[in-house]
Amino acid sequence: MSDLSPATVLGTLAAGALIKHLSAAYIASKDFVYVGKISELHVWPVKSCGGLKVEKGQCERTGLFYGGIGDRTWVIVSPDGGYVTQRQEPKMALIKLRLQGNTLTLEAPGMPSLELSTKPQTVRSQVGNVKIKVDTTEFLDCGEKAAAWINKYLGRQGLKVGFSAPDLQKRDAITAEKLWKHNAKKGDMLAFSDYSSYMLMSAKSMDVLNSKLKKPVYILNFRPNFVVEGCEAFDEEHWREVKIGNVKFRNIDDCTRCLLTTVDPYTGEKSKEEEPLKTLRTFRCRPDRYGPKPVMGICLAPDSLGGVRVGDDVFVKYK
Repeated sequence: MSDLSPATVLGTLAAGALIKHLSAAYIASKDFVYVGKISELHVWPVKSCGGLKVEKGQCERTGLFYGGIGDRTWVIVSPDGGYVTQRQEPKMALIKLRLQGNTLTLEAPGMPSLELSTKPQTVRSQVGNVKIKVDTTEFLDCGEKAAAWINKYLGRQGLKVGFSAPDLQKRDAITAEKLWKHNAKKGDMLAFSDYSSYMLMSAKSMDVLNSKLKKPVYILNFRPNFVVEGCEAFDEEHWREVKIGNVKFRNIDDCTRCLLTTVDPYTGEKSKEEEPLKTLRTFRCRPDRYGPKPVMGICLAPDSLGGVRVGDDVFVKYK
């Protein structure tokens, strides 16, 4: 056996440690690792209205379902075939929802309740088109009573309430027109969501944001489906894949934020100071990728389907 100098021995040990470190990093990037638990689940059945905080839900291709109704399955349609949100009508935040059996009830200040069937029959003569972002998709007109209700509440004319019935056309997230590359794939289907069928945020991200605000805001300002506790703030932006319970998701993009986040979900009023958007722009912008839009949370698409519930473990693969 040949003699080895101390320098050679130390060099060999250092090389071995480096290889071990790189191997561990490689394995960590390839395997799912535990990061936390689901602390909140939210379904937003009517686009830009109040939501349902639930204990469990069913993950389908077009979004999170609860009691047979899906995320962003109803939409308020404008006379020109566009859609209406809190960006134009902040008091939509005060429209609260209640689900009982096959009836979704809408309630708003100063208004009688409106009952919508969650399983209406599709009549082709009542099917129209609405443009969501760059896509045109179908909706089932929920009728004159629903239209009269939303027009009276918002003080508008010509609005309709539309429903994405299961047998109507859906949109594909891959068609989204972005100025940057995203990870959506053909078959990532949507009803009336802007861009993705699921959105996830970490609880600590909200803590960091609120620590910078004079007046804290609510996580409801950001309208997530999944809230994760236990991970570091903004860690979700480094996740490539997410597994909640037994359901797997793909991170298709960071979630860019707009004026809708400035609407108080409990008062239906926009912040005159444009908070929290103004503060987000001071530390959450990536101008080389997203321009002036700050990011908060991530957009997900499902690669498998199944049930999820509050308390589920969350595992991820890092990028």
